[in-house]
Amino acid sequence: MASIDTFNVEHDGKSFAAYRKVVPLISNPDVLYLNSAFMPPSNLLVHDAFARFSNEALYNPNPKAQWLAAAEETRALVGRYINAEPSTLSFTRDTTEGLGYFIRSIKFSPGDNVVILDTEHPNHVLGWLSLRSQGLEVRQVPTTAEVDRTGQLTAANAATFAPYVDERTKAIGLSSIMFHSGQWNDVEDICDTYRPRGIHVLADLTQQVGFTHVDVQALGVSAAAFSLHKGLNCPTGFGVLYVNQQVLEELNPEPPMTTFASLADRRADFTVDVADPILLQNNARRFDHWNQNLSAVAAAKAHLTFYLDTMGPKKVESYLFSLGDALRDECKQLRIKIIGPQSRKEHAPHLYILDINGEGWVNFMKENGVQISPYRLGIRVSFGFYNNLDDVKRLAKILRQGLQSGLRTQTASGTASSRL
Repeated sequence: MASIDTFNVEHDGKSFAAYRKVVPLISNPDVLYLNSAFMPPSNLLVHDAFARFSNEALYNPNPKAQWLAAAEETRALVGRYINAEPSTLSFTRDTTEGLGYFIRSIKFSPGDNVVILDTEHPNHVLGWLSLRSQGLEVRQVPTTAEVDRTGQLTAANAATFAPYVDERTKAIGLSSIMFHSGQWNDVEDICDTYRPRGIHVLADLTQQVGFTHVDVQALGVSAAAFSLHKGLNCPTGFGVLYVNQQVLEELNPEPPMTTFASLADRRADFTVDVADPILLQNNARRFDHWNQNLSAVAAAKAHLTFYLDTMGPKKVESYLFSLGDALRDECKQLRIKIIGPQSRKEHAPHLYILDINGEGWVNFMKENGVQISPYRLGIRVSFGFYNNLDDVKRLAKILRQGLQSGLRTQTASGTASSRL
């Protein structure tokens, strides 16, 4: 099996070609995998980590101690990546759980409000909506009608939320990168504007981690949640919640769910006396589960080490942008619009929405072995570190064939149709 050291090569033009070798599915000529924003194909490093974990479970009479130690090493790796102290990180089941923990920890009174975009991920929206019965008003910033009218989609910044924020706004919730459009919202600008006013900013970083560099201190968020099954190539069922240590003091004193792991002082005999006070950990680890997904921890440790020490977050980000630039060039020649902002500052490096959709295009892509995701705005193409320029050219060839067969773009004129 492959090990991390096998791929510890110099960062030159051939580096990502070497990294591609850790993803066996990519070598299948019948598959063109362009769906990292949904879930990437697994890799040999993760496979190797699972094999070691399984082997330890088979032959080690007491492997849990080393698994728990690996969990703390993984927590430190996550902290190193996003520039956060390990104590500010809690391991969760997924993004939704992390968001929910923070949402249900905010103090509010009936009549207070939160502000979100009308295109926010449904799991994020539902977390806030579940508090309406307790008097919380949920305000949505309308954006879809303007996009439909003008065809122009822009990233959100502080000004986007300004008309909907008032003295009773408790929080703003948003994804740093939107799953449906690739827009890269200016979270730092939002935090700079609203955090000094005591308004919390809760960010979903799931479409950012593993695809770009991340610095939660520079962003200035109150809290952030993300899963590791997209850009960080882990299986589902493992996520992270970051909570700024100073913000923790402003939250409800007890988390939405208290577990044995939440306690600062745990009895050695694993008992809880009802007469004893509940003394919680004075950091984000009060949100921890007692039984963590330790197999996913092993996978996360393997891929994070590879990502941080071999590939490098900024180099991955730059590489993905280069693939996006190539895609933009090919689509321009085909007269297929890429929806969303054009600048790198406002658009994700890995996620692109093509102005094509409908059952015909979806079926055509499937028939040609292209793995993509269709959304309301178009078909989402998303790259991983394992993709290359040949993948972009292969996609362009398939798109041209689709246009020549009579499939059309979503533009009203349909000019990029069978004439190509």
